[in-house]
Amino acid sequence: MFFWRKSEEEKLAEKGDKNAILALIEKGKKDKAIEILERFKENPELRGLLFRLYMEEGKYYYAYQLIEHYDPELATAKEKALIYERVGELEKSAEEYAKLGDWESLKRAGLLLYQAKKPERALELLNRSLKLAPALRRQEVEEAIRRLQEDLGLVQKESLLEKLRKGLKKTKEAVEFGILFAGRRIDEELFEELEEKLIRADVGAKSSLQIVEELRKEAIRKNLKTSDQLSGLLKQAILSQISRCEAPLKEPHDGISLYLFLGVNGSGKTTTIGKLAYRFVKEGKRVLLVAGDTFRSAAIEQLEVWAQRSGADIFKKHEGADPASVVYEALQKAISEGYQVVLVDTAGRLHTKEPLIRELRKIRDVIKRFLPQEPTETLLVLDATIGQNSIQQAKVFKEAVEVSGLILTKLDGSAKGGAVVPICRELGIPVKLIGVGEGIEDLQPFVAEAFIEELIS
Repeated sequence: MFFWRKSEEEKLAEKGDKNAILALIEKGKKDKAIEILERFKENPELRGLLFRLYMEEGKYYYAYQLIEHYDPELATAKEKALIYERVGELEKSAEEYAKLGDWESLKRAGLLLYQAKKPERALELLNRSLKLAPALRRQEVEEAIRRLQEDLGLVQKESLLEKLRKGLKKTKEAVEFGILFAGRRIDEELFEELEEKLIRADVGAKSSLQIVEELRKEAIRKNLKTSDQLSGLLKQAILSQISRCEAPLKEPHDGISLYLFLGVNGSGKTTTIGKLAYRFVKEGKRVLLVAGDTFRSAAIEQLEVWAQRSGADIFKKHEGADPASVVYEALQKAISEGYQVVLVDTAGRLHTKEPLIRELRKIRDVIKRFLPQEPTETLLVLDATIGQNSIQQAKVFKEAVEVSGLILTKLDGSAKGGAVVPICRELGIPVKLIGVGEGIEDLQPFVAEAFIEELIS
């Protein structure tokens, strides 16, 4: 029979020998070191070592107990801010962040007080942050201030229709449907001009031809004389092509709700994840972003910025890490630490189609291993400004995993708002959300009737 024998080093460590404990830590035996150190909390020197280990290992609740019950001087203001935030002491966390005084810490303090339902004090700190923020980061602080002002009733909140109106402004200015329907006589020239305008709005040649032919027949059947009589018919004709694509985003449920994001580089995927994270954080959810796009240069850093802006946490590894292993470790963290919503970013390298498909399937299999009923949604993010190319992209991603919904971005960025029509027609996948601006709240539900009303009006 063999008996495990403790080394002399470990025997010394168990007696509280600091050098022996440090040797255990150097050998990677941190759990053993923590177990030993927890017996010596009354020893100020060893207590400090235990605190450092707790922080390194992300054991914030245990670190919180040490500074609350033994010695608050163990932690710096920055460390206290992080610890209090992680254990839900939002006001105490904000107080510590405010002590730091830099623009980012003041912004974080303001956002935490906003969550803690202290809007007046939050607004004060955010205004201080704005004065110190560098030019390239002022917009995110201004957005937070505007949201607070809306909640306090100091400025009027934009409605969905107002956001749509602003988002589709470029399309409306380019195609000018209103002028076309301003009392002109119905003739062949009018129909040809209408078809041209629909194509210019990126409705697509096939859809445009079908819509115009339908209007031509209706005009004859109803003996219509002037173009203003066609406006309502045009709305109905387009609506008939896209109404089947309208569906709400599935909301988070009890337990962990996972949202998997697909999309090529440059589609607006990471930005969309950040905006959705903000929405869930605002609803009071604990949100974890997973940096699964480990191949694109700066993808992880970009997601980190959005984690800070939205108030979500992030799980990341180094650039080039295996995406499936990133998701695996992230889900371990999500389950052990009680996260409610997990948003997973993925790579979008279409020039390596087969490896991409294999990679996405591996990620799907990892998710099923931990959470058999997930993902809640598998969302494909498409850049609406690239028309038919976005449809081809969608077909590749559909080969890899089942897509439950689309998010169309950049509808405000060009005169291509009509791209919703061919995308709906060709793919038959519900459009869940649309991006109608650069602001953090400019990701809106897709409501087909409201969309067409604003496009044509």
